[in-house]
Parts: sequence; C-alpha cells; structure tokens
Amino acid sequence: MLQRDRANVAKSSDNKRHSTNRGMSMTKKMKPVANVLAALMLTAFATVPALALQKGTGGPEYIGPQATVTKTNGILTVSMDDASGLWTVTTGASHPNPGQAVLYPIGTSWITLRDATASIMYPNASPGSAGLAGYTVTPLTFGAVTSITGGYRAAYTAPSWTVTQDVTINGTALIDTNVQQTVTVCNTSGAARTYGVRFMWDWYIAGNDASFFRQRNPDTAFTNVFQTFVNPGFPIFEETNNIVTPLFTVFGTVGGGPLIPTPTQPDQLRYSSWSAAVGSAWDFTNTGSGADSATEHYWGFNSPLTLAAGGCASYTEYLTTNLNAAGGGGAINTAVPTLSTWGLLLLITLIGGISLWSVRRKLG
Repeated sequence: MLQRDRANVAKSSDNKRHSTNRGMSMTKKMKPVANVLAALMLTAFATVPALALQKGTGGPEYIGPQATVTKTNGILTVSMDDASGLWTVTTGASHPNPGQAVLYPIGTSWITLRDATASIMYPNASPGSAGLAGYTVTPLTFGAVTSITGGYRAAYTAPSWTVTQDVTINGTALIDTNVQQTVTVCNTSGAARTYGVRFMWDWYIAGNDASFFRQRNPDTAFTNVFQTFVNPGFPIFEETNNIVTPLFTVFGTVGGGPLIPTPTQPDQLRYSSWSAAVGSAWDFTNTGSGADSATEHYWGFNSPLTLAAGGCASYTEYLTTNLNAAGGGGAINTAVPTLSTWGLLLLITLIGGISLWSVRRKLG
C-alpha cells in the first residue's frame, strides 16, 4: 500500500532517488536544509521547507519503471513506464531551462476510476484506502502501452469497464508546446453505470516538491496553503518552484478555453498535500500548507456521473511551461520584471522626460 504521511513536513528536493529492487516500494528521501535560521526568514517562505520526509511511489507492488519509453519535441519530454502506464514530464534540450523536472519521476502521479454502481475505486496504482465510506479499492488491470502520435497510450480493464490513458506532446516551439492527458472510460457492462474520475499530478518543479499555487484569469497571489475549489471558475492555474526567484513556472488547465480538445471542466480541483492525497484513491482531508504538493482534478465528485451501456466519455487536461500553450494567450508572467521590461520602462521614462524638456524649452 502507498505510504501515507500526513505529518506537516516538507522536503528538500536534492538527493531523491528511485529504488528498482523488485518487491520493494520506491522512496524519495530528502536531507534537512542546513541553515535552520534562514528558514525563519521571509525568503524561506519561497523555498523548500526544512524537514525530511520519505515518499513512497506506486505501492509495494510497484517495482519501478521496467522499460521507460520517452518522446520529446525538444521543449518538453514525456516518459512512461511501459509496465504500468505511469508517467512523468521534464523539460527538453531546447527548453530555456533544459533538463528540469516538471512532475516527480514515474510512480507518484496517477488516475482513479470511481465505479459508484459497484462501490469500487479503480486506480492505476495501489493507494492505502478507497477514500470514500462503503467503497473498496482494487487497482485497474494493466494491459499494454502503445506508441501514438506525440506520445503513448496505456490501456486498462476492470469489471464492466475499459480505460485508456493518452499522454501526448503537442506543438513545436515553446509558445505552443503542452502535454495533454486524456483519459477515456467505456462502460462494457450492458447496463447504465454511475462513476467518477480523478487525475492526480505530483509537482516537482525544478526539483522542488513543495510548489506554490495561484489561479489565473482572474489572477491571485501565489500561496502554499492547500485549498479546495468546488466548481472552479478560473480556466488555468500556475505552479512555481519559488515565488521570489522562480526558475520557471508551469501552467495547468482547468476547463474551457481555446485548446482543442477543450479541457474538461472538473466539478472540483484541489491544490493539496501529496502525502495526504496519495494514500487515498478518492477523497481526503485537504488541510495544511508548505509541504510536498500535488493537484487533483475530479469529475463526478459532487455527485456520480452516469454512462449508458456501451457508452464512453473522455476527460482532458494540459500542462505546459508557457501560458499561451495553456490557452492563456500570452507569455509566462514572471514574478519580477525582466531586463527587457526594465529597459522598456526606462525608455518610456526617457522619452517622457525629453518630451517634457522640449515643451518647457519652447514655452521658455
């Protein structure tokens, strides 16, 4: 079962590693930040908090990626374990910040199919609990990973269901490159069934597990306080490794916007502690701040959805390092003005000053 550590601790991101020994869970271990005094200062709010945490991945049955397959367009890179369908994202060689993590390495981001008719949770990992009273939890049966345009498809089955997960890279340049995750569930039971779907993304931006979150359009300030958004009214959220000196930021879609296929509006979005979310296939208490962070999209949380016999439904979200590629229609909004921005401001000031001097000279 996945380890579930709800202690209010956070993790430095150096020195994390996967163990691929069969029959053992994978862990990531963090060393304490050396300067405890600095953690008390204001700037420490924008860095990884200073305590250690051991993080399990994929459950004891998961023995690590057996043959990782990888595709890239040079800007972003998708890697998938072809023995489980679990996946991750890093920046590519042509990205302005190459070789950086976006999600944590394979084994900590996964999906759940909620069969409300049978009261069973079907994740593609092995969490500690179903996360909903009256439910049991049984992992999806993995089929195969196949190559598709721009990425990979993982196929799963469960009694009365088939599930496919497509993870693909779209675009050719920074401004239009995103990673698309589409999960399609099909009812094979011969009768209508009620259900729900959850995506969980475990952020590891530039090696920081405790990423910061904010809404976009309308924009809010970055925070590390975990929050739940019921019927979220914003189309995009932003994650960053550091709010004072960010290396780069990442954008995730919520719902609506110009991308095709359109991001599927969830009935709930959470910015949460990964340690709390990972032990549950569905619901969990979402409180705390400043720890290892994740986000969850839910469909069928407020009330189960219904799928007719033989029917299928798809759920799509995107992640990217460029706001335009998330459907936001602009470039990355950094935490501080860039040099070019300062240059533009200086130029405007100089032009204004020259104009004012010219007017005074003429009047004088």
